[in-house]
Parts: sequence; structure tokens; C-alpha cells
Amino acid sequence: MYIPKHFAVTDREKLIRFIKENSFGILFSQTDGRATASHLPFLLKEDEGEFGALYGHMAMGNHHWREIEGEVLVVFPGPHAYVSPTWYEEKDTVPTWNYVAVHVYGTFSLIEDHKQLKKILYDTIDFYESHMENPWTTDLETSANRRGMKGIKGFRIRITEIQGKWKLNQHHPLDRQQRTVQHMKKEERYDSREIARLMQENIDRTLRK
Repeated sequence: MYIPKHFAVTDREKLIRFIKENSFGILFSQTDGRATASHLPFLLKEDEGEFGALYGHMAMGNHHWREIEGEVLVVFPGPHAYVSPTWYEEKDTVPTWNYVAVHVYGTFSLIEDHKQLKKILYDTIDFYESHMENPWTTDLETSANRRGMKGIKGFRIRITEIQGKWKLNQHHPLDRQQRTVQHMKKEERYDSREIARLMQENIDRTLRK
């Protein structure tokens, strides 16, 4: 990912929090010159190894798991929004797109052990159901669930690198950023209001310095 230094985020806690809050990612790999991608939910275990590990599962019918070789990339997209040059109220400006994203690189391995696969599924259920008013639970050892588990493949990605990019107009003058925030708050397309909130956080942080 192209990351100019003023957009780079390296704070580990911030990156971990982002991945957990935007955990539906895209797994990319390449085999024989052809790129493949799968959209999947991921679980981050930040205390495994130097950089942590990602766990997940995919359908047995998805041939992606059979084709993975070497390094993989998981992209976690965050909020994004279009920025109109009219908001700057200045000449010689151009449109752009503000966004937040995290890229995770690592090595992929399949989970063949039944107990380990069960743990991935239980942890996934707990993670995504924990905020529900009446969290759903199940016994994965029932005959129906055991049959269902035969139709999926669990996996682990040992993380080797995490890249974070928060492109929020930080390189623009402060008054231009503030005008952009005010216009973006009125927008209903894309994730404009969330981007406006993140931009305002940066502005407030700058003003406190």
C-alpha cells in the first residue's frame, strides 16, 4: 500500500482496535500469475507471536484454500468518502478520496485438527454475538453441526507485517480541513460523516498541541 508519511499509522493498539472493529476483510493470494480474493470474517489474536495471528474459515467449495502459496495479504477496509474541491473554496484544487485502511501480510496455514476448528468457530460466534441482546449459542458436537463442519476449512495466518493508512487531509492547511469537515457532515453518501468525525479528531489533536 502506498503510504505517504503523513498518512501512516503505526500505533499497534490503534491498528489492533481497527482490525477488530472492521473484521470483515478480504484475503488475497496469487497462484500461477492469477490473483484470487475471498471476503471473510477474521479473528485477531494479538498475543500470538511478534505481530499476532488471524484466524478464520471458508467454505470447502471455495477452492481458494487449495491454491494459496507463499505470502498472503488481508485488507481491512474502513470508512471512506469523496472530497469535492468546491469545499476548499480555493482555486487550483482537485477532488480526492479520504479513507482508512489496514493491510496485513502473513503466512497461511490450514487448520486440520477438529478441536482447533471448533475453537475457531466458538470464538467467532462469541465475538460476533457478544453485543447482541440475546446472544446465540450452539453445541458444535451435535450431529448436524458436525456435518456442517465437514463443509468448511479453518485456517491461521501468522502475521509478518501490519500497515495502516489514515488519509484524512492531514497535509492540507487547517482551515481547509475544517471547511471540508463542515461540508462532509452534510453528506449522506459513502461514509462521509464518519470520515468527518475522524478528521475532526485530528484537527482537535492538532489544536491541543
